[in-house]
Amino acid sequence: MSSENSPMMSKITTPRVVVWGFVVLLVAVFATTTQADVLLRVGAISGLAIAMFATRLLPEVVTAIGCFLAFIAISAAPNDVIFSGFSSGGFWLLFSGLIIGTAISMTGLGMQIALRIFQRTGDSYRNAALLMAFSGLGLGLLVPSTLPRIIVLMPIAMSLSKTMGYAVGSRGHVGLTVTGAAATLLPTYAILTANLPTIIHFGAFETLYDVRPSYALYFVEQAPINLIRFLTLLAIMLPFAAPRADAVSSLDAPTPFTSVQKRLLALLGIAILFWATDTVHGISPAWVALSLAAVLLVPGFGMLDTGVMKTKVDMSPAFFLAALFAISAVAQYTGLGAFAADRLIPLLGLGQGGDLRDLYAVTGLSTVLSHLTTAPAAPAILAPLAQSIATETGWTIETIAMVQVIGISTPIIPYQAPPLIIAMALGHIPMAALFRVCLWLAAAVAFVGMPLTYLWWNYLGIFG
Repeated sequence: MSSENSPMMSKITTPRVVVWGFVVLLVAVFATTTQADVLLRVGAISGLAIAMFATRLLPEVVTAIGCFLAFIAISAAPNDVIFSGFSSGGFWLLFSGLIIGTAISMTGLGMQIALRIFQRTGDSYRNAALLMAFSGLGLGLLVPSTLPRIIVLMPIAMSLSKTMGYAVGSRGHVGLTVTGAAATLLPTYAILTANLPTIIHFGAFETLYDVRPSYALYFVEQAPINLIRFLTLLAIMLPFAAPRADAVSSLDAPTPFTSVQKRLLALLGIAILFWATDTVHGISPAWVALSLAAVLLVPGFGMLDTGVMKTKVDMSPAFFLAALFAISAVAQYTGLGAFAADRLIPLLGLGQGGDLRDLYAVTGLSTVLSHLTTAPAAPAILAPLAQSIATETGWTIETIAMVQVIGISTPIIPYQAPPLIIAMALGHIPMAALFRVCLWLAAAVAFVGMPLTYLWWNYLGIFG
């Protein structure tokens, strides 16, 4: 994953007027507020950083460092809060994932798996995209965290696109990697144990309200939204790459796995087993991944050379993720999310326009607050609001929990979901492409998924 090929470092010709607008806003906020107005300053810095990340006016690592320094300059939070991203499991999963992905590529294991897949899909982009979609969805049943699933699937998607003759950045490459990344995360929100935000969300509801949803009930209630997500993803991505005039007609048959590839495959199998059984042994997926990365870096195993960290592993995505975690942590520490929620809830007019209107309002609030933090951090803000929302709407606490999940699981901008950031790094996915897919899926949720959920929940008697 050399930096020259990484989309995290690529230059984008996005119009810069939005960023300069945020710069003007930032200057205006600092000129008209005092040091005591920490919330406004934190909001301005966070907004500017997010705009810079989205448009890449500067390299991500520069924006990340600037974000850290700005928070320090205004004393927004203690240093351990600002730099808490570097101690989070998500950061070390990404760090480990970069190493694991490099090993899968450099040992040729990814290519050998891709060649075996190619024997079954041929040079049909549609067949390969379907395979990526169902593989991502299927992994959600096996591994109860999206980040490890991304780490396993993205190098294979990269190798498959290369095998099929798609250059990095081409429509075929983007189609396969985006399909795998999105299918690994978004439709799997139908599975209670598949994603960290839902685990955190219902853990908070159990602590605060003694709410314990069943696996089956959760799946039934969330099925319409996630079915629409999956079908929309297929509708967008299956015709994404037009047939090529230079379609691949033949490739060398896959060779037997080498001893190094067999060792790596065995180690990956052990890691997947630990990831799939983390509720039994209690070891964080991050530490499983870090242990695997440490083993791969041992020169004696012959998987990675001693200079790989200097020449092959681009660490800028890790700084990017740490900055996003910093924005989330500082927002939570300063109360920015709760501040916004307290002022937004009275504006929603809950209980005044029927259940469908309230469904849109609560989901919209959850979506906004999850973008102010990130999906894993949003439950800390949303769960305490459930009682007041329930009072206004007349719904049960269980219903509020289910509605909030819809908002948490609907990223409009990819940074809201850390697994998508990791997918961009491992799959060399341009942010603009993933951003457009997120917009399409969010629109499908808003215009089709929400009305369908309303009808389905009425049939189930959830609204009473």
